[in-house]
Amino acid sequence: AGNLPTYATYIWSFLSILVLFAGTMLVLYVYGEMKSLPGEPFNGRDWSLTTVDLENKGDAYVRPTQRATYKFFAFAVILFLVQVLAGILGAEDFVGGGPGESILGALGIVIPFSVVRSYHAIVQIYWFFMAWVGYTLFFLPRISKVPNGQRFLINLLFVLCVAVGAGALFGIYAGHTGMLTDDMAYWFGSQGWEFLELGRFWHILMLSSFCLWVYIIFRAVKPWITSQNLWSVPAWLFYGSGIMVLFLFFGMFMTPSQNFAIADYWRWMNIHMWVEVTFEVFTTCIVGYMLVQMGLVNRAMAERVIFLAVMMFLVTALIGISHNFYWIAKP
Repeated sequence: AGNLPTYATYIWSFLSILVLFAGTMLVLYVYGEMKSLPGEPFNGRDWSLTTVDLENKGDAYVRPTQRATYKFFAFAVILFLVQVLAGILGAEDFVGGGPGESILGALGIVIPFSVVRSYHAIVQIYWFFMAWVGYTLFFLPRISKVPNGQRFLINLLFVLCVAVGAGALFGIYAGHTGMLTDDMAYWFGSQGWEFLELGRFWHILMLSSFCLWVYIIFRAVKPWITSQNLWSVPAWLFYGSGIMVLFLFFGMFMTPSQNFAIADYWRWMNIHMWVEVTFEVFTTCIVGYMLVQMGLVNRAMAERVIFLAVMMFLVTALIGISHNFYWIAKP
């Protein structure tokens, strides 16, 4: 049928594989050089990541601020079940022969396929973000003394997160079913972008809640952010969470009156640079933090790996986002 690879296909495929192997060797070389460095590679103080128990009640003591994080994990489980249910209903409806028929038979109410698909797409991001929020806040007291008012801020953060989740779910349904129209649908219903379905108001409220989360982390790790510990694991925990939330603001550049290519550019900046890149940075930070807490690796090794990983993510992210431009002819 004439579907044969061209000469250029062979050349670029070979060059891609060559660059992949060259990049892998470079990473292994840098890692080996960093591994052989004596002591702290970034001149950090030789502090243990885990402080002595602040209340002198033993390591098994669970502080009030830690108990306040339990509800984040419960909320994450509920959201996970919502995502699974939405996926099941969407799949049943997709193969059931008619929009909403399978959902109507299962629940007795009409939920359009577009609604359950939006639920399945957006909730999958939100539930594991809630788990990350709970995880980071739970281990903060093991880094430094708990600041005054920290428990109140954690409870306030949870209220905001629940409001965003409930408001987004109801708003998407109301917007898709015509209960909300025009500006009300845009602000409180759905913005109409994949992975950013929630209304503009809920989007702003979500950004506000995540900024509060970063502020809570900053209050806890502030004693670590010194000239001698700028690249320590607790500092990276703050950097990773802060960068993750910062990249969320790309979604605010999208407006209904924009050219599609420009608006979708900012959407991809939000999705690719936030979901795919900053999640990787934050995951590396919290995994390294957890391994140090468990005593499986020392702090120096965790800091070296995190520093190397962040450099890799930066280079690959700038190149990787470009593959999205092809599909809608963006420059």
